[in-house]
Amino acid sequence: MAAAMIAMAACTGGDGTGAPTSTVAPSSSTALATTTTAAPTTTAVVDPAGSVTLRVRGLTLPDLRAGGTGLRVVVRAASDSLTVRRRGGGGGVSACPLASGDCVEIRPDAAVAVGFAGGVELRATGAEVATDELAVTYLPAARTTTLVTPGRPAGACAARPCEATYSLTPVGAGPITVDGRGGGGRPRLVLTTSPAGTTGSNRTLATVEGGGSLSIRATVEAGWDATMLHHQQEPGVIAPVTAEISWP
Repeated sequence: MAAAMIAMAACTGGDGTGAPTSTVAPSSSTALATTTTAAPTTTAVVDPAGSVTLRVRGLTLPDLRAGGTGLRVVVRAASDSLTVRRRGGGGGVSACPLASGDCVEIRPDAAVAVGFAGGVELRATGAEVATDELAVTYLPAARTTTLVTPGRPAGACAARPCEATYSLTPVGAGPITVDGRGGGGRPRLVLTTSPAGTTGSNRTLATVEGGGSLSIRATVEAGWDATMLHHQQEPGVIAPVTAEISWP
């Protein structure tokens, strides 16, 4: 991956198990950007028992009109909808089911439910948007997910690094695997762990960097969170990084 970072911490998990999802090629969001935006859900969103949550902190979604793409989260769900929550940040953000053009606007500090269609793409609807946190909650049919990080136009990560953390809390102790594929440059993934619910005592499990295959194999202790940082800083175009993650 090009110089970028990732993190993983979340909620309780379901009972499904399974091998990492099949490779999902990064795709341009340009065509998808023409889809209509539905009115945001106004009723309270209730998550089903056994749901897991993937949280993304410190993510800036690039302007699609300038050549950026959204963040794609590909999952195997056991329910017919996903919940997307947003905390902080100004500007327009939409959640778009991968197999449908029915995008839903996510206002700051709000939650929306979108129909499950293989996953969801989160994208800026105008100029780039810096968010404090975006969270995708769903009932898993397998303990795997695939992330495709945003692509960015040349110069977007030149002055300061582009990075975000992705967190998912495993249900119990066991192996976590990350199989990443970068589209160029030198993205960096750093997997750390710390006691759940704390901000200190971080322990680095693995660091990988490069433009081709990025692979992490690590074991997480019971009651510890795993956090993956995706970091990248280059003057040129930033290609998406596809990361397939499997957790206990």
